[in-house]
Amino acid sequence: MKVHEPLAAHFAKNGSKLVRAGFLNRLPGIITEEADGELQTTALEIEDGKIAAIYVVRNPDKLKHLH
Repeated sequence: MKVHEPLAAHFAKNGSKLVRAGFLNRLPGIITEEADGELQTTALEIEDGKIAAIYVVRNPDKLKHLH
């Protein structure tokens, strides 16, 4: 458990701010503003009620339309 404490402390100090929840490319997901001010999208692919894939985009060029 101690291995995860530094990571948890980092995210406690540098957490993301939820901007919006909705659908991204037809998948349920969220848009967040990260500690560095950049936007990030996270979409979940669901199969049989379970998360099958997670898609994260942080490329500012691909997210210009969200600003």
